[in-house]
Amino acid sequence: MTINPLTQLRTDLATRFPERSNVIDGALAAVLAGEHVLLLGPPGTAKSALARAIAQAFGGSYFERLLTKFSTPEELFGAISLKALEQDRFARVVTGKLPEAEFAFVDEVFKANSAILNSLLAIINERIFHNDGQPISCPLVTMFGASNELPDGKDLEALFDRFLLRFDVGYLLRPANLRLVLTSPEPTASQAMKMADLRKAQADVGKVAITDETIDALIEIRDACKGEGIIASDRRWKKALKIVQATAYMSGEKKTSPEDLAILVDSLWREPKDRPKVARLVGKLADPVGAQAAEILDAARETASKVAALKAGDRKAYISQAAQALEQFQAQQKKLGQLAKGAGRRASSVIQDANDEIIAIHTDLARTVSVGLGLRSTR
Repeated sequence: MTINPLTQLRTDLATRFPERSNVIDGALAAVLAGEHVLLLGPPGTAKSALARAIAQAFGGSYFERLLTKFSTPEELFGAISLKALEQDRFARVVTGKLPEAEFAFVDEVFKANSAILNSLLAIINERIFHNDGQPISCPLVTMFGASNELPDGKDLEALFDRFLLRFDVGYLLRPANLRLVLTSPEPTASQAMKMADLRKAQADVGKVAITDETIDALIEIRDACKGEGIIASDRRWKKALKIVQATAYMSGEKKTSPEDLAILVDSLWREPKDRPKVARLVGKLADPVGAQAAEILDAARETASKVAALKAGDRKAYISQAAQALEQFQAQQKKLGQLAKGAGRRASSVIQDANDEIIAIHTDLARTVSVGLGLRSTR
């Protein structure tokens, strides 16, 4: 049986980037749709490493740059050609710069000043760079923008809106995953598809039929979000359908279904604090079973984080809370098992991923408690 290269790539990346499954799924969907991804979060959360690994996986040309308020256009678009100046022309040497990149990672992207912003928007929106007044077609597939904070100022709103998927990326929660990262070499990905194959896959994504049921559910989600004060532009809703098609394609489907709309959870929030509200609204209408599984996993993660915070304090209180947490994890696994009985295509995958992670969290905590009680060694 031939394994889908995208499925294999997803598995490969999830192994190398633990606790990033939703980001990986979204990033691959964005690549297939030719859209852009924003990664919000503190430094040191492997944002650039993930973007670099995806570029490697498709064999695409890659450009990376950190912006500051002092950054100049030359850093992104190339230096001014001295030969062109001799001929009274203002042309840039774009070799190896953003206009020639197929994948790009721009860190602190909201530090872009007015001298950079307009050209950056043209490349992101239209895949065009104007060089000496002449439009150059840019091969950009996906830009990954990263920032420690949301944009400040209306002049950056257009740039913020161009990132169709947004992810809040935090530090690793599970000690076992941190140990894995600490002891492993820098994460990479072997080439999964050639760029020519990716372009063909993008064309196939465009052929995925968008069903009436999907449109009806999307409109319901739009109305529900509007009622909660979550507003997105008509253009954003329209472009979101490309991501939905890509999600269905990655699942091997030839047409969309309402459950494919679950990816909109990471397209519609304006601030990270709004994500749980968006997840509730989208999940209720797109994939209620999968949404329940995601809520169970979030609760398990929160419990694990609270227990970990007690570890350095009173030993008796820590052991007591850890014991309660272990019971909760077992109950959550039973709930997931019940949900699996009526799960659809996407929900089944979400439930399996959630169950695997909760089992791992449970195992980590049980091992830590056993060691603390002297019941087993650290090995």
